[in-house]
Amino acid sequence: MIKPTPPVVRDDLPHIGAGLRFAQSPTGYLRELRAEYGDVFLVDVFGYRLFCVFSPRALQSLYAVAEEDASFGMATFDMMGFKTPLEIFADADIDLFYELLTVERVRGYLPAFNQVLAMELERWGTNGELDVFDAIRTLEQRIGFSVWMGAEAADDDYWPQFKAAFDVLSQENAFVNPQATLHTLVSNKAEERKALAQLHELLASIIDQREQTSHWPEDTLTLLYQRFSNPDQAVHRRKLVHNLVNANQGFLSNLYAAISWVLINACRYPQHGQRLTAEFQATREQFGDNFSEQQEALDSMRFCEQMLMESTRFAQRSLTLRKVLREIPFDCGDHSYTLSPGIYIATMLSVTNTQTSELSRFDPDHYDGRRLKPELVALGKETVSTFGHGRHACPAQKFSHNMCKVVLSGLFGRYTFSELTGDLAPSAQQMGGVARTAGPTRLCYTSI
Repeated sequence: MIKPTPPVVRDDLPHIGAGLRFAQSPTGYLRELRAEYGDVFLVDVFGYRLFCVFSPRALQSLYAVAEEDASFGMATFDMMGFKTPLEIFADADIDLFYELLTVERVRGYLPAFNQVLAMELERWGTNGELDVFDAIRTLEQRIGFSVWMGAEAADDDYWPQFKAAFDVLSQENAFVNPQATLHTLVSNKAEERKALAQLHELLASIIDQREQTSHWPEDTLTLLYQRFSNPDQAVHRRKLVHNLVNANQGFLSNLYAAISWVLINACRYPQHGQRLTAEFQATREQFGDNFSEQQEALDSMRFCEQMLMESTRFAQRSLTLRKVLREIPFDCGDHSYTLSPGIYIATMLSVTNTQTSELSRFDPDHYDGRRLKPELVALGKETVSTFGHGRHACPAQKFSHNMCKVVLSGLFGRYTFSELTGDLAPSAQQMGGVARTAGPTRLCYTSI
């Protein structure tokens, strides 16, 4: 219940009609509703009551709301629960995400980034044609396997098997094609549970080998092996695997698409691509050939940051949700509402991220490094979002920028790219995360 009652979206088919239109084009549908009902309205999507907010004051309230009042975590659980076996969430150590993103740990991941990038580019060879999103996703997955599950997981004996399992578990599938969620529900997540069992077997093989040889490198797998130590080996292994799955999916599910868009935009807009490659070359000249393993060198690459931020802003399709847990006041500017438990406060970033004529134009210079220029968000910084704001800002931003800089500098240091073809627009159906395209986007590459 909401008091006073906001504008309510009417539909000939309650619950279902709005849901079907939402599934077809979440961004387009919410834009239409905003034009008809205003910046604040209530819509029922398959039984989920979304209190949609788009005004500057309402967005400020959304990002400021306390977790114990309106929970990002519970809303995320409700969304991810459609796809992910719930036992993974039951073992989740929330503090771990932040501990894995300390300054020193993020710096420490750089050698793995570079080592696996070199391995994967050897597999690419000297020339060929990429399906951009699939190629970058595979590259990022392989790097992630090394970072979170040990160098062994990125070797040829393991990474294709890890990839096959994580492709099934990928929460992105439900966002890129929401209708696919129906199959998951009808099957009671049978394919997902089979994939999770395979991950248990694969990780057990790596752990058994480490235990037998007493070789425990200072990596994330060793950290978590010690963290979840338990006399009951089954409990120990279960918690270890489930938290490794959470880490792998939580840190990497959106990033590959963002990096793909940077590559695409660098090729689509030659003036930006030239600035990017010039920055890579200047950084190499200043810091040496191993600059991509040096945090100071990566931090100096401001234009690459601007490319990532602008590319993410355009492709961002996150439906930002907070599930109301107890009755709270909520200020929308013109009105203050009282929200009851069970309501979802919602906004969709793609509705507001390009809502002015200037913001609808791609230009990396909209950003100064990672900060959007103030004149573009004169009504409030919350009206545009890439990595979130305030207490709900994504803690993996430094990690993401490092990954982008290492990957892109490696690609442009080794190849020239040409013949960009195929789909160049974010998928209209995507709801959540950074969108990929609905169809293939292809790019040819040749060794320099």
